[in-house]
Amino acid sequence: MKEVLSIKGLSKSYKHVKAIRNLNLEISEGQAYGLLGPNGSGKTTTLSIVTGILRQDDGSFSWFGEDPNPMQRRSIGSLIETPHFYPYLSLVKNLRIICDIKGLGYSDIDRVLDSANLLERKRSRFSSMSLGMKQRLGLAAALLGDPKVLVLDEPTNGLDPEGIAEVREMVLEQVKTGKTLILASHILSEVEKICDHVAILKKGELLANGPVKELLTEDEIIEVSCADNGKLSKALQGTDLVSETSEENGTLVMTLCEGVSAAEINAFAFSHQLVISHMLSRKRSLESQFLELVKQEEE
Repeated sequence: MKEVLSIKGLSKSYKHVKAIRNLNLEISEGQAYGLLGPNGSGKTTTLSIVTGILRQDDGSFSWFGEDPNPMQRRSIGSLIETPHFYPYLSLVKNLRIICDIKGLGYSDIDRVLDSANLLERKRSRFSSMSLGMKQRLGLAAALLGDPKVLVLDEPTNGLDPEGIAEVREMVLEQVKTGKTLILASHILSEVEKICDHVAILKKGELLANGPVKELLTEDEIIEVSCADNGKLSKALQGTDLVSETSEENGTLVMTLCEGVSAAEINAFAFSHQLVISHMLSRKRSLESQFLELVKQEEE
């Protein structure tokens, strides 16, 4: 997959507070990538830097394999924190201002309003909108010009359950079209429902990153290596021990069926004259790190 965003050694401080500490991330084309962590973990600062709102202290980032430049902005739609519009202007007039800033024509306005289910309210004042509608208008503004990448910071923050569902559905529709999504959230369930990859942040540091199904799943996932990985993988097919098996860099990655332990996999391999030389549980160590984040936020 093509590289969309590469972050290398990114750091940012506010006086004595280190907001980001040597952050490294790689995001590829078509991924729905979540930045997950409590308030103060560096999510908004990271997105503000890569969208050009803030300047980093150290490190670098690149979009589409190139150094940041103004031409890239047409390929990136962003909504950082709360959307800001003129309260006494209509939705259409507000979006025309956004088009003027981006150097776009007005022909795309009806399309993005329709995608936000706001087309019938296009002549209404922004001040008359509910919080959920305002957030959807912010997303509509980010979609102007049909960008390749969406960068969204807490898009469901402060919304009621109906508003959360509406915004989530809108974001999922964009993901289905193949857009790359970079989503910051402190809500585990939102990242699980929308994203396929996730980076877990704590106090500006990267704790873990990888596929959501591995980092945030309730299933136990283990890494296994033996003298003949192919033989072991084939032997496990059709058993009630694993639900999924794949190979990564010469290591078997297994999702265990409910109630199955790593010891049972070891015994199974031994019964087929295979000695396991490497076994590591991914889920438990990463899950404990995320639970630590949640505990810290509650405190």
